[in-house]
Amino acid sequence: MKRTAVFAHYDKNNLIQNYVVYYLSELKKCAEKIIFVSDSDVLPEELKKIEGIVEQSIIGRHGEYDFGSYKRGFLYAKENNLLTACEELILANDSCYAPLFPFKEMFSVMSQKTIDFWGATSSDSGIKKEDEDIYCRFNHIQSYFIVFKPAVFNSDIFNNFITSVKKENTKEEIVIKYEMGMTHLLEENGFKCDSYCELSKKVPSAHTAAYINLIRHDKSPFLKREITLYRNAEVFYPILTKYLIKRYTKYDYNLIRNDVKKNARYITLMEHIKYGFKTYRRFIYRRRRKERLICFLGNWYSY
Repeated sequence: MKRTAVFAHYDKNNLIQNYVVYYLSELKKCAEKIIFVSDSDVLPEELKKIEGIVEQSIIGRHGEYDFGSYKRGFLYAKENNLLTACEELILANDSCYAPLFPFKEMFSVMSQKTIDFWGATSSDSGIKKEDEDIYCRFNHIQSYFIVFKPAVFNSDIFNNFITSVKKENTKEEIVIKYEMGMTHLLEENGFKCDSYCELSKKVPSAHTAAYINLIRHDKSPFLKREITLYRNAEVFYPILTKYLIKRYTKYDYNLIRNDVKKNARYITLMEHIKYGFKTYRRFIYRRRRKERLICFLGNWYSY
C-alpha cells in the first residue's frame, strides 16, 4: 500500500535525537514518502542523520506546534503530487518512542476495518480552557499518530481544516480546537473512525494512565515520552518503564535512556502528587462501578 507520512518534530536544542532517527527509519518501511517538518532551527549537520530516510525536510520555527507542522507537510505533499496515488496519509509526531512493536502489525489489523481514518489510541478525557469555566470533553482520536484514507485527505473538509491551523495562545486551545476538533468535524461530516488499542476505548487518557497494559495486552507501538521525561521525582517510573520495554518488546532502551539524560524534567514529589490527582480526579466520578475501577486502576486492569 502506498503511504505518505508527515512527521512533526521539535527539539529545544535543535537536534534530531537517535530515537527520532529510529522512528523514521521504521516508519519508512510502511510509508514510501516521509516529509519531515521541524518547528526548530535544526542544525544542518543534524539533517544528515535522516538523509535517505525522508523525502523532504522543512525546517524553521513557526510556533504552531504539531498541527502547524502537519499543515506545512500536507501542503508540500499536495503541491508536489505526493498524494495523487497515495492510499493512506499518516500524520505522526516525535512525542513517542516508537515502534515498540513493528508497525506492520498495527497496519495489518486496521486495514481490515471499514473506516475512513484511525489512530493508535482514542481518548474521551476532557480539558478545561485556561481562565474560563468551560470543560471540553469529546471522544477523539489522539493526534500523535493518525492515518487517513483518500476520502478524507482529498476532501474539502479536511483541506479547509488543516489549512486553517494557526498559532494559538495556549496548548489547551490547540487540543480543543485541533485534536478534539478534527475528530468531531470529520465525524459530523460522515467519516468513520476507530483506534487500534482497545483499552483506550475504556480508559480515559490510556496512553499515560494505562500505558502498562497498552504495551502488555494491546501491543501498542508507542510509549509517550512524558512517561519518562516528566515523572522522574520518583525512581518508580523509570525502573518500571525499563522493565516493560525489556520484558515485552525488542525496542532499544538506550534510545530512551539517552533522551531522558538530555531532556528529563525532574519534578518535586508535591508536583508529582498534584499531577496524579489532576489526572485521576475526573475518572472517579464515572457512573458504572466497573468503569470507575478500570479508570482508577487503569494500568493494572487485565481484560
